[in-house]
Amino acid sequence: MRDEPTGVRPSVLAIAAVLVLGCAFAIYEAFRFDPIAVTTIAEPAPASRHASRSGRDPLFAARRPSAARTAPSAASGLGYTHHDWGQETDFARGMALCLPGPTFWRDVESRGVPENDPQIAAMWQSFHMMSGQEGGPPLPFEPTAHRAVLVDSAGDVNANPASCDVRVLPVRSGRFNCVVRVMCDGQVLYPNPTQTAGYVPCELGDDGQIVRAVDSSHTASDGDPLVDLDFSNGTITVEELDESGHQRYRATLRISS
Repeated sequence: MRDEPTGVRPSVLAIAAVLVLGCAFAIYEAFRFDPIAVTTIAEPAPASRHASRSGRDPLFAARRPSAARTAPSAASGLGYTHHDWGQETDFARGMALCLPGPTFWRDVESRGVPENDPQIAAMWQSFHMMSGQEGGPPLPFEPTAHRAVLVDSAGDVNANPASCDVRVLPVRSGRFNCVVRVMCDGQVLYPNPTQTAGYVPCELGDDGQIVRAVDSSHTASDGDPLVDLDFSNGTITVEELDESGHQRYRATLRISS
């Protein structure tokens, strides 16, 4: 009978050592794991968010003039679409140029007549007795407003205005059936600065739209300058004389939209 060895074999010692080292490494890695550090790495770095606001983000870059031409369309929800006045609707233009809106008559009944626009007040005064009808009272013609460009000028008037416009409202005042206003860069060329004048006989076409409006007198005679509004040709002329009869200014405009 062979005697059993009493010592531990070297191979068993090697395997035990590997197992012990493996467990020790696993425990070490478990203690090193930091979930907060992992989350921080997963988020965008603050520097990249700042860089996007400096112009590389399409939402901000599209607002620059150089990028406006390549900006995403409005339907995409990003970018700025350059406003083209040529594509402006009649409604949008009317609202921008202070025409009475669809709820004007109802709003006036509840809030009163605008104090800063005497011509609008004159229109309301002319027709408010019929304003209880649905959609407002019947008017001789629809209030209208157009953008215009100055094509010729002389005297005391800005020769290079950024914007001009003409507005015509219906009224009832003796032989006058409309009030006219012509402005450039916020300066009233016709009628007077406070806009308490501007009453003109307007000629209507077969379609009920304004064709012509002429005030042939100057402020010394009737309280406001001369105006010749010719919608058929798309032109407007305003002229003013001083007290001695000399021309203060003359402006010729062309309707652009």
